Amino acid sequence: MAYEYINPIPQFNFQINRVLTYGNLACNRQEVIDAAAPVRNFREWNTAWLSIAEKAEKEQRWLHAAYYYRMVEFFLKSDSPQKAQVYKKCIENFYKGFDKALHLSYNRWQIPFAQGNLACIEIPVPKAKGTVLICGGYDSFIEEFVLQVSTLASRGYRIILFDGPGQGACLREKMYFRYDFEKPTTAVIDFFKLNRCAMIGISWGGYFALRSAAFEKRIVAAVAYDVMDNGLEVMTNVFPAPICQLLRFAYRHQKENIVNFVANRIRKKSVLADWALTQGMYITGTNTPYAFYQNLSKHSLEPITAQLTQDVLLLAGEKDHYIPTNQFYRLRESIHCAKSRTSYMFTKAQGGEQHCQIGNHMIAIHTILDWLDGTFAAEP
Repeated sequence: MAYEYINPIPQFNFQINRVLTYGNLACNRQEVIDAAAPVRNFREWNTAWLSIAEKAEKEQRWLHAAYYYRMVEFFLKSDSPQKAQVYKKCIENFYKGFDKALHLSYNRWQIPFAQGNLACIEIPVPKAKGTVLICGGYDSFIEEFVLQVSTLASRGYRIILFDGPGQGACLREKMYFRYDFEKPTTAVIDFFKLNRCAMIGISWGGYFALRSAAFEKRIVAAVAYDVMDNGLEVMTNVFPAPICQLLRFAYRHQKENIVNFVANRIRKKSVLADWALTQGMYITGTNTPYAFYQNLSKHSLEPITAQLTQDVLLLAGEKDHYIPTNQFYRLRESIHCAKSRTSYMFTKAQGGEQHCQIGNHMIAIHTILDWLDGTFAAEP
């Protein structure tokens, strides 16, 4: 498989590929292309995906419906009354798909944390090689990753996926995005009484996994799939270079009024920027761009890389349009105390150049599995 160019708007094209990468289990390829290729704005996007989601649901193609509803939900702003309804439909169809299409053996758990619960899916396997914790990233939810990581279970690993604050069901309980992700991770490890585990973080979860490993030594192997070491840098990198530099300069010098003024001007001129900032403030529980950036500025690995003493795997794609590639090289060079440090920058020639290797995600999954077999499972 390879990343496909179906829609000229990069943000839309990437989301289309997120569905296509999972193949026939997640979608009808031609149905998706016919619906999504002509889309040029959010209204058309929502109409197109909602139409094929409802059709798939009527035809009892549960996983197709789930992924299609996810695409509707993804670009809906937080103040849309449709967002909660579509999220509910999405989750319902995921579990119907797990039960009736995949016949997946799994357990669902609610793990007490803070003022609510962490939603969790456990995929048990007999005589497991070990337990692997998996978390998502920026406004993700665990159900969408089951197809992506089920191969790990088939290779003998017990899987525990969990939503943290700002993700999935946690966000609906008003638990917002937080930098100290080791705290929910420790709650999960305590709940399952684990003495030893590995952890994989997907997308922004690359930061969460390494942050958790720095503070939680029952994690003996950590995977950043992909790397992310500075949240403020990532979420200002989405703007043109002059705007990006101005926002970073103003934030660094605590010019709150300038940050808010510039960000709000951009929102008026770009519906994609408006959506990104609105969604960011929603998941962080903030009310202004400056407060949003304050939250993200805490998502930095720079102060704690010396605390990474475990086996560490870093992944990245050379054409990642979300995470600047300099973060991969910077993080790789800053990890000095790890038991081992392995890193891969996937190229276009390999077919893994995109964020989280979308288009050819199995190249990352097989790399992770081989690495787990050689480090985590090989140890007593």
